[in-house]
Amino acid sequence: MTTIPYTTAPGAQPGQRVSDETVTLVREAMSDATRAITTSTGLTGYELERPAKVIVPVVTPLVNMLPRRRGAGVDVVHWKAITSFDTARNWGTLAEGALPSQVSYAVAPMQNTVQTIGLMNQVSFQAQWRGRSLEADVRARRIAELLYQLKMTEERWVLGASESLMVPPAPTLGVAATGGSLAAATYWVKVTAKNAQGETTGSAVRSATTTGTTSTLAIIIYTVPNATQYNVYIGTGSTQPADSALWLQASLSGANAAQPAIGATVTLSDGVTIMPSGEVNPGVLTVTLSAAPATSGTALSTVTANTARTFVDGSGNPLMWDGLIAQALLNASQANGATLGAQVAQPADPTGKLALADIDNLLASMYLQAAGDPDVIVMNPLDNVRLTNLVVGAGQLRYIVQAGESADQGQLTAQYRVTRYLNKSTGKEMPIIIDRYCPQGHIIFLPLTTPFPTPEVSSAVEIETNQEYWGVDFALTDSNFRFADYVDETLKVYFLGGLGVLRGLYPSF
Repeated sequence: MTTIPYTTAPGAQPGQRVSDETVTLVREAMSDATRAITTSTGLTGYELERPAKVIVPVVTPLVNMLPRRRGAGVDVVHWKAITSFDTARNWGTLAEGALPSQVSYAVAPMQNTVQTIGLMNQVSFQAQWRGRSLEADVRARRIAELLYQLKMTEERWVLGASESLMVPPAPTLGVAATGGSLAAATYWVKVTAKNAQGETTGSAVRSATTTGTTSTLAIIIYTVPNATQYNVYIGTGSTQPADSALWLQASLSGANAAQPAIGATVTLSDGVTIMPSGEVNPGVLTVTLSAAPATSGTALSTVTANTARTFVDGSGNPLMWDGLIAQALLNASQANGATLGAQVAQPADPTGKLALADIDNLLASMYLQAAGDPDVIVMNPLDNVRLTNLVVGAGQLRYIVQAGESADQGQLTAQYRVTRYLNKSTGKEMPIIIDRYCPQGHIIFLPLTTPFPTPEVSSAVEIETNQEYWGVDFALTDSNFRFADYVDETLKVYFLGGLGVLRGLYPSF
C-alpha cells in the first residue's frame, strides 16, 4: 500500500487534512476582509419590507362634515342670505282698526364661482413593470393616493380660498425709545397685501405714539393666504389722517416685506420660536420704521379697489372661489347696522394677544345681532395651544387626585388641552376642531344649522357640486401612465349671522 502524505499549508497545525487547511486559510482571508470593510463602504444589509406601506395624512374634518348637494351645472352660483327679518325692529304696536307695521327684510345677495380642483400624477412604464415586487400595482396605488391628496387640497380651499386676496387684519405696533431717529409723534399705519395680480385695499388702522427723538416703530403684519408681499402706509397727526395722507413706505414694503416661507421657523419679537408644519403659514412678519417716514409719493387713496386676484387663467378669469374666511370678510356685519352679516373681529388688546373675553364678546355679538349660535369652532393646533394656556392660566380648571387611591396617583397625565368651549350667551357647548389647514392666527366659528325653520335650507353651510370626485386616465403620449382626479364645486354660506372669524392673533404661547 502506498501512503500519500498530507499537504501541510503554511500556518496549519500538523495532522490537519487539506480541507481543514483550506478552511483555515479562508477564515484568515475573511478576517482580513472584515477588518477592511466598514459601514462607510455601503456593503451593509438593506431591509425592504413587502408590500410597501403607504401612510397618507388625510385629516379633512370640514370636507367630511359639510353636506354636499348636486348643483345645476353653472359657472356662478347665486343665492340670498336673509340677515334680518325686520330692519326697523318694529314693536308691533297696533291701534284699533289700523294696519300693522310692515316688516322690512335685509337680504345679502351672495354668489360664488364654481371652480374645478384637480391634481395629476404619473407613473412611468418602467416603474410599473419593475415595482411589482414592492407594491404589486404601482399605478393603482398612486391613483388611490391621488384622491386623498385632492381631499386635503379641498380642505384648504374650504378654509383659506379666496377669489381675491383677503385684506390683512390691522397691524400690531410696538414702540421702542431707542435705536432709531423717530421724532415724538403719533403714527397711523395701514397695510395692504400684494401678489402678481395687484394689491388689496387697506387694513383697519392702528396708531402708536413715540417720545423723544431716538425711537423706532415695529410694525407686525398679519399674513393672509396666497399673498406674496405687503405694503405699509403711514401718516402722522393727533387725529387719524385720511387715506390721502397715508403714504407708501418703500423701505418697508414690497420685497422688504415678503411673505414668510411656508413651514419656515420664525422667531417672534417676544422671543418665542415657532416651527409650523408644511401646511401652515407662520402668520406674522415684522418690519421696523427707524427714521422719519415718507410724507409724499404714493398715497393709500390711490388704491380704490382690491385688484389682487389670487389665481387667474390667461384671460384674467378667476380660478378660485371664496372659502369660509373670505365669505365672512366680504359680508362682515356692521355694528348695530341693518345688515347683520358675519362677525369679524380682532383681539381687543392692541398687541394682538388673545383673551378669553375676545371669544366671549364675539359670540355675544353674533347672538344679539343675528341669533347666531355656532355649532363648532375651527382653529389651528398652535392657536389651540394658546387657548389652552389661557384657560389654564385663568384658573378655570381643577385636577383632583384622591390621596388614598394609589392607582390614581400613578395615572396622572401631564398637560391639558381644551377640546370644547361653552358659549356663555346661549349655553351651547361647541366642540373644537383642530385643523392643520386653518391659517394660523384665525379662529372660525362655524354654523351647521340655522336658528330659523327653513325647509329649503337643511344646513347653514354646504358644498355644491357640478361634478363629484372624478378620476380620468389620459391617453398614452409617451412612456408614462398619466391620471388625474377632479371635483367641480363651490362653497355656500346660507346663514351669515352664524359665521364668525376672530383673526389677527399674535402667535405667542
